[in-house]
Amino acid sequence: MADPQTNTTTNPPSTDIVVDKNKSAEQYIKESEVKYIIPNMIREKFPDLVKLIYETESMNIEEREYWMQIMPIMTEEQISKFRDILVNEKNELAKLDKEYEEEMAKINKKHLKEIDETQLKQKMDSIKKAEAEAQHAEKSKEDNLLNQLDNL
Repeated sequence: MADPQTNTTTNPPSTDIVVDKNKSAEQYIKESEVKYIIPNMIREKFPDLVKLIYETESMNIEEREYWMQIMPIMTEEQISKFRDILVNEKNELAKLDKEYEEEMAKINKKHLKEIDETQLKQKMDSIKKAEAEAQHAEKSKEDNLLNQLDNL
């Protein structure tokens, strides 16, 4: 369940691990140790792995459970490859997020520009209208002055 105010997601009670992007890898390991065996090799060589497992968007709860349970029997090479996959996924998603944000910024800028152009057109129309009214008033004054001169 996502909480938009804190930018955190909580897993259902079956995992008891609260997913929070601000949480450190050590915090994830400490919380995970209550339920899983976290090998020393993970702590020493891949301290970010548990955090990557919980924060990945491509796994559901069951998949996270699977990886947490199987980690103690994985070889170092398998763990290294698994970590590389998660890091690559995280980097690719960050890249996509950045591209999405840049595209949204372009779209927003375009809309702002359109709004500015509309406002500018409205301003120009009001200036033209004011000029026309001023010319009309000036013409009326001229006509009145010419009439007064003719009447002299």
